[in-house]
Amino acid sequence: MYKFLYSALLICFGFSACNIINPKEQIPTYLQLEPFVFSNPDSSFTGSTTYNIPSAWVYADDIPVGVFDLPCVVPVMINKTSKLKIIAAVNNQGLKSYVFQYPFYRIDTTTLVYNPGKVQSYSPKTRYISSLNSTSFRLKINFEEGLQFKNLGSDTAMVIEKKPDYVISGENSAAIYLKSPQKFSENISVNYFELPAGACYLEFDYKSTLPFQIGLQAEDAGGKIYGEYLSGFNPKGIANKIYLDLGTFTKTNKTYKKFYIKVRSSLEDFNGKYSEGYVVLDNFKVISQ
Repeated sequence: MYKFLYSALLICFGFSACNIINPKEQIPTYLQLEPFVFSNPDSSFTGSTTYNIPSAWVYADDIPVGVFDLPCVVPVMINKTSKLKIIAAVNNQGLKSYVFQYPFYRIDTTTLVYNPGKVQSYSPKTRYISSLNSTSFRLKINFEEGLQFKNLGSDTAMVIEKKPDYVISGENSAAIYLKSPQKFSENISVNYFELPAGACYLEFDYKSTLPFQIGLQAEDAGGKIYGEYLSGFNPKGIANKIYLDLGTFTKTNKTYKKFYIKVRSSLEDFNGKYSEGYVVLDNFKVISQ
């Protein structure tokens, strides 16, 4: 009798221990997340509607799930129907290794119904945040009203491009064309933006067969200037949207009041790799709050 009870207890304990060591695995509810849909109802002051949102940050009931390249299937570990937050993530300077939540795009929300093993599809939506106004867009250059850049004494200047195969949006873009003996072009915006108080980003579009650089030139009240190229970009055969953080430069140079955009490209920077080519640019926007 006692032997039987002892054996039974051992068996029960064994089953219990197995459950502790190998607990039942939770089955996720899956979210089929499509690429973002971007709308721009306030284009009268926000400007162009181009965007590039390759990734999304996902939160379930304010708990981070992760960051995902779109489109994708996201496994979400929940035990009840939950509220999802989906935040637009862009690449700083076009670098896939430098993904961040863009502060000027609205966060989207949806409900994920608790249904383990099943897939729910959703297309997230975004636009510029409602707190942005016309003064938040501190500088806009879309080349529809003219070039708005001038040559900084280089071999050849930026020009207006109207050919449909080259224009990125609207009727005009700007272009730099280099071919020996014109090997170098450096240009600066005619207009400037003033020192921003908070986060500050530059948006622009490009396509090119040449590498090029984008930077800022700062000017103080006495006319003293300081310039720096912030990032370089590789050739891209199709139009590409870039988001560039200007905050480090503007915060480091607080004594300066005016900030101009600079663009340069040179055939001599790459040891003869390029003998000719072009850079087409459009839709410059400096946004800050």
